[in-house]
Amino acid sequence: MPVGPLDQFIVAVNHNALVSVGIALRGVQLLARSGPDGADHALDEAARTTRVDLRFERAVIGSGDGYFADLALWLAGCGLHVTVVSQRTCLSWRLYTAVPDTVTFELPVPQAA
Repeated sequence: MPVGPLDQFIVAVNHNALVSVGIALRGVQLLARSGPDGADHALDEAARTTRVDLRFERAVIGSGDGYFADLALWLAGCGLHVTVVSQRTCLSWRLYTAVPDTVTFELPVPQAA
């Protein structure tokens, strides 16, 4: 996905990854929450409570997790263009069918020397 200077990034992780991700991804809004689907809950909550639907025209969900299908439907229902970017083998059917725009990719296969 092309990245523009006005794009905002929200990333959520388990608390154990907070420091390493914070170092690797400077300039993002970084959230941490532990427990089952903790990071997913944090992203969903942040999107809804900060009303990204009122501030943006498009949203990109960088995950294939079916958890985000409801968020994608909510964003699209608010009029945002929603794109999902995911590894092809990790994209859930529920998320795939929630949005009309998906970008899938394959990880490069290591070459033997």
